[in-house]
Amino acid sequence: MALSVGNYQPAQLGTFSRRQNYSLGFGLAPRIEVFGRFAEYQNPTATQPGFPDINGPRDISANIKWQLPLDIPGLPKLAIGATDVSGGAVYFSSKYAVASDEYGPLRWSLGYAKGTPAQGFTGNAKVLDGLFGGAELKLGATHATLLAETDGTQRHAGLRYYSDVLPWLADAQVIGTVQRSFGAVDQAGRAADATSVNVSLVLPLGASDSARKARAEAAAKPLPPIAPAESGGMVATAEDRMDTLARALRASGLDRVRVGTLNNEWVIEYENYRYLHNEADALGVVLGLAAEHAPAGIVRINALTHKAGQVVLETSVEVAAFRAFLRDGNAAPVKDSMGFGRLAGYDTAAVQWASGEAGRAQRRTGLRVEIKPLLNYALGTEYAPFDYSLAANVRGTAGVWRGAEVYADVVQGLNHSDNMEPGGVFAASLHRNGLKTLALQQSFWVGPNLFASVGVGKYNYTGLGAEGESILFLPWNEDTMHLKGSSYQPQRDSVLPGREDAYTASYRWKFDAQTWVEGGYHRYTDRSTGPALALTRWFGDVAVQVFARKGGQNTFVGMELSLPLALRQGMQAGAVQLTGTPRFAQSIRSLMVNGSNGGNWVWPDAVRPVGLNYKPEVELLNSGRITPEYVRTQVPRLRESFYLYARGLLAE
Repeated sequence: MALSVGNYQPAQLGTFSRRQNYSLGFGLAPRIEVFGRFAEYQNPTATQPGFPDINGPRDISANIKWQLPLDIPGLPKLAIGATDVSGGAVYFSSKYAVASDEYGPLRWSLGYAKGTPAQGFTGNAKVLDGLFGGAELKLGATHATLLAETDGTQRHAGLRYYSDVLPWLADAQVIGTVQRSFGAVDQAGRAADATSVNVSLVLPLGASDSARKARAEAAAKPLPPIAPAESGGMVATAEDRMDTLARALRASGLDRVRVGTLNNEWVIEYENYRYLHNEADALGVVLGLAAEHAPAGIVRINALTHKAGQVVLETSVEVAAFRAFLRDGNAAPVKDSMGFGRLAGYDTAAVQWASGEAGRAQRRTGLRVEIKPLLNYALGTEYAPFDYSLAANVRGTAGVWRGAEVYADVVQGLNHSDNMEPGGVFAASLHRNGLKTLALQQSFWVGPNLFASVGVGKYNYTGLGAEGESILFLPWNEDTMHLKGSSYQPQRDSVLPGREDAYTASYRWKFDAQTWVEGGYHRYTDRSTGPALALTRWFGDVAVQVFARKGGQNTFVGMELSLPLALRQGMQAGAVQLTGTPRFAQSIRSLMVNGSNGGNWVWPDAVRPVGLNYKPEVELLNSGRITPEYVRTQVPRLRESFYLYARGLLAE
């Protein structure tokens, strides 16, 4: 991920006192980069809320680049790209091809672009057009480089500085640039040379297996060598070891812990609401502690992950393989010995559960309280660069019976811009205070491959309603089929009469554990219907999605960023457990221009897919990452989480 802030402005577009550029980009897939940019070039004037305040370019643009798969020794890398794709007000549109390479201290690029006049009018400025290129020369052993470049219309020279990798900022790197233009002229032909600055934050999302191994090695003191079976003296009984393991698992913050024996295997049940980034963290704690506590004769561990009192994942592994893995980091034997099943598939009555609390599966958490932000916004409109309504959603959740939870959402506004005020141009996006949701949710398995979750209650501040989702895990691969639906009264200020009904039927192709493509058909909340397609790429616990949705004559395209807003190790199980949200998603979208829509209008309620208040995949199924293939990819993380959160719970 790359985030940049700067004040560069193409001189051809005019002279402005406010020059701001913001960009956010992702390496969405191998060789593919997708960037969004917001440019704000204005001469600010005093304007009352609700009236246009624009007198220069204020533009949101999307850019994409593809590096060709031609890795030939001695030849430069080749890429093609497009800037400012579509949109109602196009200022920076261009298509280009570029070659780049690096020789010793010199990095260079050379390309050719075909630009489109600003706003599509003949005679207007073309920002990137013709031959362009640049060179960057490293200054010895320093972190600085000299720059020289041209965009086809003006030349620049400057200095760039690269910071060291910052471990305290998730191994991010900060890059600062200062440059001066030479020979720049505005539309009237006047000299317009200027100095500009830019600061970028480049952040590697996710962590490599080698990085996880290094974290594990550094997190705590190493484990003792695997010793032969004990002989003579006092030896802890199998019951003692189960009791010690159960106490350690409860001390790690897990709930509903139960330990038992089935033949020569251990069975461990637990419920995790502490490690909210990823179920792999809790699984690493369980398997690591169990492997270290297992007595002679126990050859396999079966870990049963519960949510809302029922099994959502069963993982088993050989004790010897996992013990060795904790010491040497060799993941291959663990992956080979792993077994999976989405449902338990065993008779709990056949398990010899430990006596006392170790075999009780006592629930210690009575109420979970989750706090997450809510943000509605309008970016880059004729009325303001950024309008917003910010609120806090406080959710209280309590278990009722197996698979059933009752929850309530209370919303409290925190701040908003003037245009979001009642009567303002964006008043429909202002968050309302009060009890938004009070509902009962029942989740259950219908056979080993079909999961369903339905809810009834008060939704969207008004009357009774119902919502639900079913997920079919295909038995022959990792793909899934989804059916979602909701029906409830719309908000009081909604323009839609009667009930608000929406549904989605979709198929999710999983090309691998990190890359999903989902296609389906929707009835949207505005009662329009049409298809949708989305590509989701996971980077660790961060997901980036690009999507296109068509409803009636309107097509929206956009990008969504989804990430956990909670500590990786949160509050442990207790009477009241306070948490952040395991999945916060925020999107930006744009209405595609066509014959029916000549402008990129702000249309908050149009072509919105069904939005479930209770998201079963997030709440119960690790945000959809609950399949065997995915868990195997997380084996290095299992070791890392053990050393970070459980190593200190072992008696020396």
